[in-house]
Amino acid sequence: MKVSSSKGTFFLIMVFSLVAGTFFGELLGEFIPVLARGFEISLFDRGTGSWLINFNFIKIDLGMIVKLNLGSFVFIILSFILFYKK
Repeated sequence: MKVSSSKGTFFLIMVFSLVAGTFFGELLGEFIPVLARGFEISLFDRGTGSWLINFNFIKIDLGMIVKLNLGSFVFIILSFILFYKK
């Protein structure tokens, strides 16, 4: 394990890997359909995917949906290998 690597660098690499993996999974999903198969993780309300705060003069809509596919997992595994490579 690399001693000089920080937790922030590791977090940025993981986020970039998830974004890139999802992008390439969707892109290559036309040719290799198994790469595009995935699922969504939704925080807050299951129906709309958001949480509405209404203060009568302002409405705040909070929520987050994470879409993962097989490409995301492939990129995460590759990033672990590259990050922890000696």
